[in-house]
Amino acid sequence: MALTYILKTQITLFTFLFLNFFFAVALKAQNKGSLSGVVRDTTNVGIPGASVRLIVGKDTLTSTTDTAGKFSFAGFRGDNALLLIRSIGYLSFSKSYLLQEKGTVLLPIVIQSVSQQLNEVVIKAKIVPMRIVKDTLEFNADAYTVRKDDRVEDLLKQLPGIEVDKEGNATSAGKTLTKIRVNGKDFFTGNVKEFISQLPADIVSKIQVVDDFGDKANFTGIKKGEPQKILNLVLKKNKNKGVFSNLKASAGTDDRYSLNLNTNFWRPTKQFGINGDASNTDSGAGISTNTNAGINYRNTLNKHLTVSGNYSYGYNKSERHEQNYIETVNPLGQLFTNSTTANDAHGNTHNFVMDLQSRDGVSFIQGNIRGNVAGTNSNSMLSSMQSGIIRQDLITGSSSSQQSPNLNADFSVARRFKKEGRNLSLGFTLGNNVSDNNDNLDNLIKYYDENGGPSKETDLNRLVDTHNQSRALNTSFTFSEPLNSGKDSTVKKSIDFSYLFSLTRTSNKLETQANDSLGNFGRVDSLSNKYASTFSTHTIGINYRYEGKKLSYSLGFNAQPSLLTGAYEGRSDKIDRSGFNISPVAQASYQISEEKMLNLNYNGNSLAPSLNQLQPVRDTRDLQNVMVGNPDLKTAFNHMLNLNYRAVDIKSGRTLQLGISVTAVQDQVVSNTILIPVMIDSVKTLKQETRYQNTNGNYSLGSNYYWSVPLEKKKYAMELRGMLNYSKQVSYADNQKNFGTGLSLNQALTMRMNQKWLAVTSNVNYNYRSNTYSLAESLPNVVQTWLFDADVKAFIAKSFSVGFVAAKTINKGFSVSASNPLLIRGYVEKTFFKNRIAMLKLEGNDLLNQGNALDRVVSGNSITESRTNQVTRYFLLSFNLRLQSFGS
Repeated sequence: MALTYILKTQITLFTFLFLNFFFAVALKAQNKGSLSGVVRDTTNVGIPGASVRLIVGKDTLTSTTDTAGKFSFAGFRGDNALLLIRSIGYLSFSKSYLLQEKGTVLLPIVIQSVSQQLNEVVIKAKIVPMRIVKDTLEFNADAYTVRKDDRVEDLLKQLPGIEVDKEGNATSAGKTLTKIRVNGKDFFTGNVKEFISQLPADIVSKIQVVDDFGDKANFTGIKKGEPQKILNLVLKKNKNKGVFSNLKASAGTDDRYSLNLNTNFWRPTKQFGINGDASNTDSGAGISTNTNAGINYRNTLNKHLTVSGNYSYGYNKSERHEQNYIETVNPLGQLFTNSTTANDAHGNTHNFVMDLQSRDGVSFIQGNIRGNVAGTNSNSMLSSMQSGIIRQDLITGSSSSQQSPNLNADFSVARRFKKEGRNLSLGFTLGNNVSDNNDNLDNLIKYYDENGGPSKETDLNRLVDTHNQSRALNTSFTFSEPLNSGKDSTVKKSIDFSYLFSLTRTSNKLETQANDSLGNFGRVDSLSNKYASTFSTHTIGINYRYEGKKLSYSLGFNAQPSLLTGAYEGRSDKIDRSGFNISPVAQASYQISEEKMLNLNYNGNSLAPSLNQLQPVRDTRDLQNVMVGNPDLKTAFNHMLNLNYRAVDIKSGRTLQLGISVTAVQDQVVSNTILIPVMIDSVKTLKQETRYQNTNGNYSLGSNYYWSVPLEKKKYAMELRGMLNYSKQVSYADNQKNFGTGLSLNQALTMRMNQKWLAVTSNVNYNYRSNTYSLAESLPNVVQTWLFDADVKAFIAKSFSVGFVAAKTINKGFSVSASNPLLIRGYVEKTFFKNRIAMLKLEGNDLLNQGNALDRVVSGNSITESRTNQVTRYFLLSFNLRLQSFGS
């Protein structure tokens, strides 16, 4: 029995060991596998949002490519796999692969566009004009009218949601396009305005508007705050290099002239450009003369390392004439100020940037140094007449000079670890900004008695010297740890830990000297001071991040202690203010479908009081409104929430964009306007002083929409856009709380027609602004503006075109003298030589000579309206020579 028991036990143990060995071998043969790769088009640019399907045995896994065209799968078992890739506008791709035991990394997969040529037979799919891929809005250039001589800016003007103003500034959904890239790579200086006017439209395949969070965020995947909108041009095959130059010379009436020259050498790995211009054709108030020159360089030294730099010099001389009207509310009544200003100024600026970036699949390094030196000299004459509760006239002649050298540097490094999704990033920035101002102020003040008659005139001559210096240090640390086990490759979960330290050291020296009765200047101690302050914040954050095929979100919180300290020369009191804020952090994006996208973003940040708001010294540079700081101010905290919805119909090209924004500020620094009784040689009068204090109750609610409808196979387009904003602003007047309620409404209708022989754009724009103060018993202050304009260009022949631009403005409710100008501009253009490389243009601007500009600003308990009389009527003859070659 014992022997039998022993034998049975050994057999059982042997069987158990054999089965374990068998299953271990079987499992080893079917280890969990992984596969990764990148999908690119024929220009070697990654394709975002492509649908990727992996079939392994009986299992099917799906995913989409990220913004760089990358995809990955993990957690499957098998030796052979079938990969299927589909993307709108591209041919489908399928291929079988033999999987490697330790994971398979594929070579770049290049997929073809939907149009290709086979034996002179062209096979074309229906053109898809636009699509949404997460944070990218993409337009197909083939869906729009492109003429031989069109520039990229001409193409942008046809795209729904994108606007290019008469100055060449481009915006998308109301936000400025801050940078230009070509095929996903930085392009020369990245100046959008400069290069959309130079690059030809016919080399462009696709235009992408990308919500970009920065290079480091694109590497780590951690996206914070509000993104910038950048423009990325995807070029046609073999167009990824070229040489393009432009020479333009203009001369006209009233001694107007303009000269511009730029040359750019562009290769995939190297870029070099020079530019220069001189002009006095600016249509601003008066005459403005500008001279600029610059040089830029970018070089990819190896597969991962890129260096770049640029330097620019600018000289400006201007003559400006302006009229202002200010209405201020006070418990004692209302104060009205009418002023006119004539200013002559000239100055120069030097700017330079040096940048280094290294990036591979594991590490990211970026360093940047920026410098700026600016100097300005100006002479001005101000005439200001006050009425209402104060009757006083002030005439000020002044001369001033300003120097402001600035130097800033930043450095960032990030690294990915072996475990997918785990990464670490570090960064720091340094800044030193200096401003020196020297003002010579000569004032003549006229006071009036109680009956309104002139009673006293005084002269005051002062020298005011101000030296400001601000030094800043910021350091950051972020660590991300993945949480998902890899079973579902379409979902990524992670937790992010972050720490940010910010330190700003500010110093100020204010010296005021006054001319005595003997004509000697002496220091005025009560108007002079030395001050230094330090503001520091620690921001500690923890964040949960989820990235799915359609839904991505980030939820967490930031704890932010802050400390503000300061000291004044000759004063025993010190500033010592601490604060602590906890705010949620929330970001979410949901791709409802291929055509619809929803985004939400919330953030909060501390706002330190400015130097002028803190310094307890009377700033008397404006004798009719003396400024006095408050050293007891607290740090404010700003809450911001934005919600955006975007939908496109990829078949028709219809576009709808909606946005909602909410802003609220705790402990906001606001003004307190005080009227102080004074005696001037037995004459009773009042003087206005502006002081500062903290308060709550400031918020704003805003909404906007944009709707575009193409008509008649995109020959025509109708666009509706609008904005509605409501704000509640708290200020103080004579220590009494004043609630300012603001309502602004803007509604616009645009009609576009773009055909080979004719391009027409017409607009109707209505703007309504209303402001009401709780301290004022009068009706709301309402300003309304209607604008009607049309821009017509006819291409009469291949080498000849004419254009006409007209704009009529109707103003209502302005207190300053507001005309209703009709601005008319016309031009004719003629091209010459082979490929029409030269053009002669004759244009007439503001033919009726009615140009003027109106502006309105609401701040605290004051409304300021400004009018600038523009000198805009002139005739100009221009010669333009374009030399360009792209591709091979």
